[in-house]
Amino acid sequence: MDRSRAEILTLLRDQTMALPEVVERAVYDGFCREWTPAYYIEDRRVRRQLFHVHDFPTGLRGTVFVGVRTLEPVLLNSTDGTPELKEALVQTKGARTKQLRVPLASPDDAARFAQMVQVKWQFQQGWALGTNL
Repeated sequence: MDRSRAEILTLLRDQTMALPEVVERAVYDGFCREWTPAYYIEDRRVRRQLFHVHDFPTGLRGTVFVGVRTLEPVLLNSTDGTPELKEALVQTKGARTKQLRVPLASPDDAARFAQMVQVKWQFQQGWALGTNL
């Protein structure tokens, strides 16, 4: 991984790991056939992936799984996140779950992505406590 990509990933990692109950794991992506860093909420109530990152030859890409009926409306109605990310989410296909794939070409991209991840983290924390039912 080149230096600029490492800086972007470090920024995203640091912002994510600052959230309570978040752990980093290396997971094997069978489709891409590579190990990739993934970030999870992990406590005794729940273990859910927040996102994972791929280092493709074309650049870094963050992937977030988004439930169409659960998390998508929360992200779209949130004051956090950019219109571009929200439009990308709307355009992403998926019947029950979408895979939102976000290029991470700059620290600004990582910061915007981290805002969306924080909304997902807040949503998942509420879900684990039963307040999002």
